[in-house]
Order: sequence, then C-alpha cells, then structure tokens
Amino acid sequence: MILVARFCALIGLALQLLAVPALATERRVALVIGNSGYSNAPVLPNTVNDARDMAASLRKVGFEVVDGVNLDKRGMDQAVTRFARLAQDADAVMFYYAGHGFQFNGENYLVPVEARVEDEISVQYETTRLNDVLTALNFSKGVKIMVLDACRNNPFVSQLAKRQATRGFAVGSGLAPVARAQGMVIAYATQANDVAADGIGRNSPFTAALVREIEQPGLEVATMFRRVQKSVYDATSGRQTPELSLSLLGDFYLNREETDSDVWRRIRSSDDPEVYKDFVQRYPTSFFAIDARTRLDLIERRATETKERDLLAREFAEREKALLERVERAEAIRQQAATDLAKRQTEAASPAPTVAQPNPATRPQAPAAGTVRPVDVAARAAQDKAERERLAQEVSRRERELASLETEKRRLADERALLEQAMAARMGTLTMSSPLQPNLSLNALPPPTERSLIDRPVGEPAIIAPPAAPPRAQTVRTQNPRAPSAATCSEILLRAQLGELTPQAKEQLQLCR
Repeated sequence: MILVARFCALIGLALQLLAVPALATERRVALVIGNSGYSNAPVLPNTVNDARDMAASLRKVGFEVVDGVNLDKRGMDQAVTRFARLAQDADAVMFYYAGHGFQFNGENYLVPVEARVEDEISVQYETTRLNDVLTALNFSKGVKIMVLDACRNNPFVSQLAKRQATRGFAVGSGLAPVARAQGMVIAYATQANDVAADGIGRNSPFTAALVREIEQPGLEVATMFRRVQKSVYDATSGRQTPELSLSLLGDFYLNREETDSDVWRRIRSSDDPEVYKDFVQRYPTSFFAIDARTRLDLIERRATETKERDLLAREFAEREKALLERVERAEAIRQQAATDLAKRQTEAASPAPTVAQPNPATRPQAPAAGTVRPVDVAARAAQDKAERERLAQEVSRRERELASLETEKRRLADERALLEQAMAARMGTLTMSSPLQPNLSLNALPPPTERSLIDRPVGEPAIIAPPAAPPRAQTVRTQNPRAPSAATCSEILLRAQLGELTPQAKEQLQLCR
C-alpha cells in the first residue's frame, strides 16, 4: 500500500513538472573567421586580430564561438558545417567574417587563404558562397546576425576582367546587398557596392568600433550598430559609413549585463563603501558617478567620525576613571579624619578624672587610684587639642581637595563638550547624541566655609555637607523647536541630491532651511 502511494506521488510530481514551462537558458552560437595570409591575394594586416578580438568579445557576452583564422577552403567548409549543427537549437546565432570578399554576378563570395581565382569556374569551386553561410544561419529559429568586414577591394578583378569579353558575367566593387529575412540583422563594414578601409591600427575601423560597443551593456542591437556607424564615420572622416539591414520584431541585446543605471538602482541604498568604489571604477563617466562619489564621501566621513568618537570616548573614559579613583581615595581619607575628630570631641566632652589636692599637714603619699596629677591633665589636654586641630585641618584639607576635584570634573565635562562640538563642526554634522557630561558618581563636597572645625562647641557633631548634584549639560535650543538636528539635515540634503526624498523628508527639508 505504501509503495502504491509513493508511486502515485511520483506520477503527480512528474505531471506538475511537465505542466511548468522549462526555464532553459538562452543559447547563443557564433561563427568567427579571419583570413589574412593569402597565397594569391594581398595579405591583410589586421583581419586575424579582428577575428580574435571579436571572438573574445562574443564569448564575454555568452556566445559559444566556433572560430578560425587563415582557413583554406576545406577549413571554412568544416567551420560552417559545425556552426550549422550548433545553430539548430540556438536562440541567437551570429556570423562574423574579416578577410577578402567580392561579388560576382550579383552574388557574394568569401575567399579562403589558398584560393586562386582566375575565371568563373574557380569562383564557384575555390571560394565560399555567402549563401551557404546564410543557410547555416537559417537553421536557427531565433535572432540571426551577420557581420561582414569583408568589403575590401576585389583582388581578382583584373584576372576576371580579362575574360569579360567572352563570358557574360559582371564584376562589381565590394559586396552586393544580401536579401534579408525575418528576424535577421545584416551589418556591412561599409555601404553595399563600396570598399572599406583596413585601417592602420590593430583592428579595422569597423571592428574596432564594434568590439568597443559590444562591451557596453544594455545596448539594443539597432542602437549598438548606429553607434558603430557614427564611430566609423568619425574615424574615417566620412570616407566610410557602415550599413545596417535589420528585420527584427522585438529588441535584442548582445551584452545583457547590467547597465550603470541598473547597478545604481540596486546599490544606491547600500552602506558599503566598496560597492561605490567599484561603481566609480567600472563606470567613471556615468551620470551617476557623481552621486556615487557623494555617497562614498558621506560614508567615509561617517566612518571617520565614528572612529574619532570612539577614540574620544576611550580617552575621556580613562581620564574619568582616574579622576574617580582620586575622588574615592580623598573621600575615604576625609571620612576617616572626620571619624577620628568626632571621637576626639566625644572623649573631650566626657567627665574629667579627679585631681588629688595635696594636704600640707600630712606627708606626701602616692596618689590614689583614679586620680590624675594636674601636670598630667594639662599635658593631656594640650595633646588632645593639638590632635583635634590636626584632624580638623586634615578634614578641611580633604574637603578642599574634593571641591577641587569637583571643579576638575566640571572642567573635564566642558572640555569633552567642546571637543565633540568641534569634531561635529569639522564633519559638517552634529551626530553626538550621548550626554556631554562624564558619567561619574562623585561624592564631592562644596568648598568649606570659613568656620574652623576646632571652634565647634564641644559635643557638636561634625557637619558634613551632602554631595553636590552633578551639573547638567546645557541644552542647545534652536529657534524653531520643530527643526531637525544638524545631522538629520545633512542626511536630508544628501537624499535630496540623490532624489530619494519622501514627503515627510521634504517637510523636514523646509525646516532645515
């Protein structure tokens, strides 16, 4: 029974999977050929570089590339055959060719490196028909792109022209127009029936511009080729203008990576400075680079401010700790001195011992127990008075020390407040929200009165003033109590620069002004 239930569950899962459309990744296939080292035609200086750079660019944007350089007739046929097989289930296909090409009787031909073109027969059997490549492209049901940087001077025009008197064929300049099909993009390095330049750099003007534009993400294919046209026209001073034939029903993007706008929308709320550094490095000329630098500057200023606040807090914590230890020691000594003084005063208030008076009629006898001689009483009284004076002076001195520590505590709080305000002003924002006074519990006393403790009547206890309440930090009041803090205003102004203001933030912005 359990096996039957599991089998039914598996069948149901399979049916659900079949009902969901397959989310297959788009397949892209490209054929790239660059011929340069011709045996029977002028060597082309940069076509191999063109093909290799184009193959690298297409691989970066997700194409599976079949490529070859300096291919003979057999090599070109094999490359086209392999490409045709891969194109059968591809969503997008592209063919790029750099090398000699010509038109003959209105049909275009690509020239292998060993081809010897002398007559009509050699044209048919020693070159590769462009129509064969079109057939391979048409195996794909998706977007088809053909790029021809082959509109160079026909190297065989003189040989073919010798037979023109006896044979009915026509030799034209450049390449003939290709009949476009639905879903196809055809790009020529120059206009049909015209000749393109090889260029003097690593690449031809057309391929150099095309490789550069492929690297730009988010460009629709028509826009991309229009930009290539403009670049080639400017680079050749108007002598060469690429031609584009496009028959697409929708948009197509060679480079599907995120654009600077896409990246900015994704990262603009981040607090990671590395994200903005990477953005500025990747898109230095982007419209959003200024916003990225502004955001990066704010984050770095906040980090610097936080670091300085932490250093300031640690410094003052150490100073406050040392001050508190001094206060505790001074208070302990003062309390001990006050206790001793009170004890001495209590002893002084107790009944004095009996003093034996001498009888002149009798002989001197030893003093009875419990009697004290006058000389001893006077000495002891003097000692007690001196000790009380010393203790009173010690208590007074400790009270003055505690009052001095209280003053030092206030000075430390004021110093901390001034440093924090100076730091906030330097950073352009007041972000210190913690209390400005140090967090100390000081049992400090106010300055002692002029009255001396030794003049206190006998039996009167020492009066110790209660500790003064810690001073409160002065509250900075703005003219408008509803106005946000300087830190909030700074943040709102930054948001305004980035275009991220909410309705509530807009109201606060008016108050900041």
